[in-house]
Amino acid sequence: MNDYRRRSILTCMTHGDTLVDQAPLVSEEGKKQLEALRRAIPVTRMVDYGVPLGDALNIHAQTTAEEPPAWDVLCEQIAQRHLKVANEADIQRRSATAHQAWRAASALLQCAQLAFNQDGPRKLELYERSHAAMAQGARHVRHVEELIVPTSRGKLHGWVVRPVHCVPHAAVLILGGLSGWGSVYFGMAQALAARGLLAVLGEGPGQGLTRMRSGLHLDAESLALFGALLDAAAAECGDRVGVWGNSFGGLFAAHVAAHDPRVKAVCINGAPFAPIVPSFRTAREQMQAVFGVNEADLPNRLAAIAMSPVRHRIEGAMLVVEGGRDPMVPLGEQRAFLELSHPERSHVVSWDDGEHTIYNHAAARNALVADWFSDWLSP
Repeated sequence: MNDYRRRSILTCMTHGDTLVDQAPLVSEEGKKQLEALRRAIPVTRMVDYGVPLGDALNIHAQTTAEEPPAWDVLCEQIAQRHLKVANEADIQRRSATAHQAWRAASALLQCAQLAFNQDGPRKLELYERSHAAMAQGARHVRHVEELIVPTSRGKLHGWVVRPVHCVPHAAVLILGGLSGWGSVYFGMAQALAARGLLAVLGEGPGQGLTRMRSGLHLDAESLALFGALLDAAAAECGDRVGVWGNSFGGLFAAHVAAHDPRVKAVCINGAPFAPIVPSFRTAREQMQAVFGVNEADLPNRLAAIAMSPVRHRIEGAMLVVEGGRDPMVPLGEQRAFLELSHPERSHVVSWDDGEHTIYNHAAARNALVADWFSDWLSP
């Protein structure tokens, strides 16, 4: 990001009270879109991403009103309140309060950009402001820093989260899927850091700023570039590395584990083994954005990245996490990944009431998976 663009974003953030006094109301068609957004972004997902519970409940309550506001503007307005707190805490040198407020604002702006499946100026603006808020918060802690990885096809983006009180003995690359990327998995990274593990929150081809800034979309060839993010994780911890893939990112994690012998453990959380064009319009549009193609080209792109026991083998340990209330990946579907691994090193954990990627048991999920990585990656 150039200096002018960065200053513009931070100026907008620090003078947020003047941006919008009242969120504009939506049309009847907009109300239908709000219904789809509430299904795709439940309260549990927002909280998992770092949105304070009260804010998440407020957003869902206001968007179910008779005359609801626009989702992105409402999320932005509430983020502005946290940005005001963050700036005041910065001035008063209250680092803990500032970090907490910057983090909440970043998560809310992440949820705001989810209102747009396809890339455009508004989506990029919200995402860059979320990224900038995360960076502002990172100034108050010494264990979080921005990551930029140059490649021959463009820059990959992400974050590095280190243990606070020890030197990391291993590292885990955390990947998102079609719409949740990078900093939204900060809670997972904190769980790993608490166990002495370094975490890389990666945004690979077709994801986050890697897509929106570098113009790097996903295809069978660019899939290999996820390995550059693994290199960043391994830079401090040698060959004791793992990969944790969430939603569609579980498929990417499986590919990384199958192609890189450094991966000693992989967790797959809510991923399709052999993806098909989904019936959900939201997911279809998000796939188009990830691959940078129209809907007609999706079947071929998905077929090219499907896993196969004939072509793929994972030597490291495997943990599959599944939920009984996952509308995207039915219970039992992910067990096909076990065909790629050794039975004695494979494990499945199910939550009967688990939502997609187990949003509704985030703390328990993070603790369980972080403990599992710690066990398999410990010297």
